[in-house]
Amino acid sequence: MRRDLRFTHTADKQLAIIENDPALVDVLKQVRKTLGYLETNLRAKSLQNHEFESLTRRYGKKIFEAYVQQNTPGAYRIFWHYGPDEIEKNGDRIAIITIVAITPHPES
Repeated sequence: MRRDLRFTHTADKQLAIIENDPALVDVLKQVRKTLGYLETNLRAKSLQNHEFESLTRRYGKKIFEAYVQQNTPGAYRIFWHYGPDEIEKNGDRIAIITIVAITPHPES
């Protein structure tokens, strides 16, 4: 099932920073690939999607973490949640994934 992506203001700003930093050209390519998987195949093994419980508790809705990079210091992650879905004028439902943040993995 295809889903449409919506970005929070924070995620939008983070993506713009990555897009405008020549040193992050490889990260940008990986972020775009991950976003593509979030739109088309949430079960893609490379995403390693899982609930990020501390954010779920903080925001009161299930927040998930998808891997952009692996085995990299400060590896980038995308944090996201389902919805809110939208309804087209003809009554069809549009499944939405909201991108909350695109950031290096938080340190413990």
